[in-house]
Amino acid sequence: MAARAGKALAACLLWLALSAPARADPGEFLARVAAAHGGGAAPAAIHERGSTESMRRGKGPVERWWQAPDRFRIEIRYAGGAESRLLRGAEAWQQGQPAPAAFRGALVLQAARMALPWRLQENAQRVSDLGTLPDGAGKPARVLEWQVQEGIRLIVEIDPATLLIRRSRGILSINNSSMEFATGYEDYRTVDGRQVAMTERHFAMGQFIGTTTLDSVEFPAVLPAPTFNPVAAGLTAGTSRGDAGV
Repeated sequence: MAARAGKALAACLLWLALSAPARADPGEFLARVAAAHGGGAAPAAIHERGSTESMRRGKGPVERWWQAPDRFRIEIRYAGGAESRLLRGAEAWQQGQPAPAAFRGALVLQAARMALPWRLQENAQRVSDLGTLPDGAGKPARVLEWQVQEGIRLIVEIDPATLLIRRSRGILSINNSSMEFATGYEDYRTVDGRQVAMTERHFAMGQFIGTTTLDSVEFPAVLPAPTFNPVAAGLTAGTSRGDAGV
């Protein structure tokens, strides 16, 4: 009796495995996503200029720099003061001062969004395909999960038709608690052969916190070394607390 039950269970499991819908190989799908965004080699560096409108601090010009694999800098000049943040590998600074681990984690998530289609492909071994799920608006999206670092992961929602990224949700887990920073991507335009979302809408813990609008995007081969110098990046004006998700 037990043997027959075991065989029946094995047959049932085999039937379920064979009847389950097949998913495309993640590596092949990631190559298609990168191609939809322009393909080619991954950008080595990015320099962006535009404006940010924060629900808390108002509007001001923003400038962002990123260089592979782990350099990121953002500066925003609000009317009431400036905000400076810098990531350099395992180190992070805010207003030119060393930042705590939680703040560094938020910067790692911001940096992970830069050149995202190509970085997903480069890190394919750390990307899981979650299949087709509803996005934040209830529309079907192909969903991927990238384990960026321990306690830091990025959920990426991709339009099934265009293969352009619609939204990313960065989840930072520290001391048994989690924070989520999401960004929606709109107004894709071609810049030097690459598809770039010129409008980003930012959310923290599900609450809308602001919008970034890009005016220019450049893909230099390398950025000057002082770009990621904490002294050069530090600003004396403004407060020490900004909208970490913007």
